[in-house]
Amino acid sequence: MAQVNQLPSDSQILAAIKSASSSELVALLFRFGLADVFLKALKERELVFSDPSLSSPSAVQADALIQFKSANQLKTNDDVAEWCLSRGMKEDDFLSEAIHAFRAAEFRSNFLDSSGESLFLRYKDNLDRVLYSMIRVPDEGLCREIFYSIEANEVTFGAAATKYSSGPEAKTQGIVGPVDLTVPHPEISSRLRMAQAGALIPPFLIDDQSIILRLEYRYDSVFDDKTKSFLEDVALRTHLNRNIKSDLMALQEWVQAS
Repeated sequence: MAQVNQLPSDSQILAAIKSASSSELVALLFRFGLADVFLKALKERELVFSDPSLSSPSAVQADALIQFKSANQLKTNDDVAEWCLSRGMKEDDFLSEAIHAFRAAEFRSNFLDSSGESLFLRYKDNLDRVLYSMIRVPDEGLCREIFYSIEANEVTFGAAATKYSSGPEAKTQGIVGPVDLTVPHPEISSRLRMAQAGALIPPFLIDDQSIILRLEYRYDSVFDDKTKSFLEDVALRTHLNRNIKSDLMALQEWVQAS
């Protein structure tokens, strides 16, 4: 009878990880698709660590601990110990982690700096939301008839969408959204962007479909703290993604050569 290969035990797996070299551990990161996440985290930490414009660690120590414990809902020393254990950290490193988090938030805010409002305008289509109604039919003549009937209040938009629309919006009385303006077809987005709430948009063609739209509601974004936080993430991710492919390639070559 052929011998069945025995799966390694938990203790064998742990022993293998503990005895693995640095190149073997990096190879595992690649194997499980975590290398890019790991590398970006290291790059972000280096940016924060090396920025001379940030507050000194000693100056922010007390505030950093308060904010970090509050953000992670750590109320007791046991909570802190369990948090560190779950992340493979020593408790002595907890203060360093708290200071890093405090300085990282400061870094993110400084990183956006004066470009915040211009970046806001660039990403406004991702931030604004629209709720709209749509009818699409393959027959241009029928589409015009539907449009005039809705315009003359002979039929409601919802009833017409339910009866005639060929898309999934027929099941929601024509309602689509809320969605940001990057989601719909560009021809639809361009019309919704210019429309006033309640405006009925005349038929137009997309491929083989005739479309009628009505903008129901526009949720305009504002440059507030929540939006600023989103844009900080965008700006920082963009920076960390620079050269990431070549950095990963260099790391892969190092693993293979080790």
